[in-house]
Amino acid sequence: MIKDWPADRSVLIWGGLGFMGQHLAARLVGLGAKVTILCRGRGRYPVPFWAGQVGWFELPDGKDEAPIIRAAVAQADVIFDFAGSSGAVASNREPLLSLEANCRSQLILLDACEHAARRPHIVFASSWLVYGATARERIAETHPVAPQSMYAVHKLSIEHYLRIYARRGKITFSICRISNPYGFDPNPFFQGFKILNLFVRLALTGEPICLFGDGRQIRDFIYVADVVEALVQCGCSPGARDELFNISLGESHSLLEAATMLQELAGPVVIQFRPWPDEYSVVESGDYVADISKARNKLGFLPAFDLRAGLTDTLRLYRQNKLASATRTGPPQEREKGSVT
Repeated sequence: MIKDWPADRSVLIWGGLGFMGQHLAARLVGLGAKVTILCRGRGRYPVPFWAGQVGWFELPDGKDEAPIIRAAVAQADVIFDFAGSSGAVASNREPLLSLEANCRSQLILLDACEHAARRPHIVFASSWLVYGATARERIAETHPVAPQSMYAVHKLSIEHYLRIYARRGKITFSICRISNPYGFDPNPFFQGFKILNLFVRLALTGEPICLFGDGRQIRDFIYVADVVEALVQCGCSPGARDELFNISLGESHSLLEAATMLQELAGPVVIQFRPWPDEYSVVESGDYVADISKARNKLGFLPAFDLRAGLTDTLRLYRQNKLASATRTGPPQEREKGSVT
């Protein structure tokens, strides 16, 4: 675990008020990092406890974003990039909106990096969904990619954008293909693509957990605190430069197993089953088990929370903050197939 952030490396977090962005910002502030947040709609979010300890750039709605992004990037040594929209099914429904929200904004960021005073290091939050259909063998970073949604295609495109700019000497990068993060989310406007967060909130409010099919498809769930440690390591480790990493627990569980575990931890929970709707089944990637040996060997990445420990801590924080009532219900697998962002 990183004990101190390098004093000479300033940080920009694009998407610092999102789920992972808030956790990362809190961690970096605690490490003594000089942090700036780039976001939009700041007034729609609760004020985080660290808000007075960071700098802020807010993107304007309906106006040219490039000048703000250039100003935010100008003096950043490390950029943690969570920008973009989420949802595999939603991206297939509206591919042009997904393209605009994801790829265009990243090219604006990279253009800003090209004109910056220094060459920044970008830590990009990509997704395991770029691998496409998988089975129960461990998936390493060398596994063929075969995206099944526009969302995953756009994540993969951004990975290639980063490689192109790195070859031109404009940036360095770390690409983190993150699988199914979960944990306490302080945002009351709940983004349901975090499937286990949805399950937790349903369990705490006494609503049924709904699964498509038999619920036996397996996922490599990772607690947000472990994701944050991997991201921090990517931001300051020389071994992370121009590298691609699977960021996962390295241990998979079925959705049914996760829901059943919540029955044990949260009290009576009803589990229901529904047939797969066509638009959800077409983006279903099958079972996923990540090989995290590269992150372990190059970064020293060792997840600290297994699924039970992570769910226990998530339940504790939701109860402590009394935010479970903000749950938005709806089709669960659309939430599951969404982004890490």
